[in-house]
Amino acid sequence: MNRQNTTKLDFNRLVSLLLAIGIVSIAPCAAFADGTEILGTPTIPISSGTGIVSAGVGTADSQPANIVIDVPAGASVQQAILYWAGTNLGTAELTLTDTIQVNGGDVIGEFIGGNTLYSGTDGINAEVTVAYRADITGLNAVADGPSTNTVSVSGFDFTEENDGAGILVIYDDGSPASQIDVRDGNDFAMIDWPPTLDEIVPQTFGFVPAAVDRVGIVDLFVASVSDDTGSYGFRPSSFEIEVAGVTAVFSDQLNSVDGRYWDTVNLVVTIPAGADELEVRVFSRDDEFLAPGNLPASLVVETAGFAVLTPPKDLCWITTGGFHNAGEQAGGKDFTFGGNVGPPPRGSWEVVDHNTGDNFHSNDVHIVSCEVINLTGPGQPGGKKGFKINQANFEGTGRLNGVHGYPFTGYVQDAGEPSGKKANDQDYFSITVRDPDTTVIVFEASATLDGGNVQIHPPTGKKGGGKKN
Repeated sequence: MNRQNTTKLDFNRLVSLLLAIGIVSIAPCAAFADGTEILGTPTIPISSGTGIVSAGVGTADSQPANIVIDVPAGASVQQAILYWAGTNLGTAELTLTDTIQVNGGDVIGEFIGGNTLYSGTDGINAEVTVAYRADITGLNAVADGPSTNTVSVSGFDFTEENDGAGILVIYDDGSPASQIDVRDGNDFAMIDWPPTLDEIVPQTFGFVPAAVDRVGIVDLFVASVSDDTGSYGFRPSSFEIEVAGVTAVFSDQLNSVDGRYWDTVNLVVTIPAGADELEVRVFSRDDEFLAPGNLPASLVVETAGFAVLTPPKDLCWITTGGFHNAGEQAGGKDFTFGGNVGPPPRGSWEVVDHNTGDNFHSNDVHIVSCEVINLTGPGQPGGKKGFKINQANFEGTGRLNGVHGYPFTGYVQDAGEPSGKKANDQDYFSITVRDPDTTVIVFEASATLDGGNVQIHPPTGKKGGGKKN
């Protein structure tokens, strides 16, 4: 990381001034940022479009590292924004610009938030989180769709930890214009830390209401969460999205999925007819889902992108997560999995085989069909009467143990609420991953859920139905 601005701020003078007027600051440079301990409106123009996609990579272990991002067929790239973050050993190391390399060429980013001292003593054994942003649209590093783009990033040299980088793309595919919003900055949270370091400030996105149900897309870049090989094991976390008084909870989405220490989170929710705002909440919290009792994650939210879309009316969608453990809820897990697959074609999916150590992750997954099979369910909470779809089939491409390009198919079965109780069958998941050249099966996982939940949601604007088997 070549520092373009080596002029340091006189932090002692600034802190003294703030104390003199009764203000305690954890981020002396917040005035130059989009958001510190809160995400704010970007100081760069945000393009209009019909949708967003995002992807990232962790850079803690090696550089250069590759961000692989897919742009849908028929979509033209309107804007590509690169974010990166890391941890320094002291607040005096902050520079207001930062130069890294993208596909081998220099890119200058501006400081957007942080310089937040969250651990240790400043200048001695401190941990200070910072974030940067650059509009890279003009580099043409992300091509119009359909395209799979590999973008190399390097040159990170934060003094304590290089967390990672992510690209948020706004595209236009000729469909009706979406309402797109972006917030960015640097917001740290660790449970039981002193305020304001104990929580992420909720983000509210407003939009024009419609007479039909729609889909809300929320993409987030989250830094600093270690994977489950760390000294604390798996670190729980939680996301909530509230629309029209209904809250969807997405537990344990973070695990250095893009490589240490970076996660790209893709969430999908229904926006009911008449709704005009959506609130996103992120927590360092144990929902007692995948690893009950473990220490919740310390995390830093860098970016939140939002789009509201009108999807096809003939597809269901999925939110799910859980584990299989040979019929037991306690103890080590055989498989853990989670993700969401929603119309329009997009979502994220991850499966970890804890016996072999294999990890499969996809940000390119879409619904193929929705069916009614001989099974109890689905019993969608607050769902529409007459909704009967209890199996959803999906496919896409993803990365196996960090290597991209593996095609996969899968399905989930929603046996009702609660799964396995009140005469309900158990929820089920299945995934098959194949070698892209030979089509030989290289990874598969199929099992009933011993914990967690599969939730199949109705097609927007419909009561349900689906193909009957």
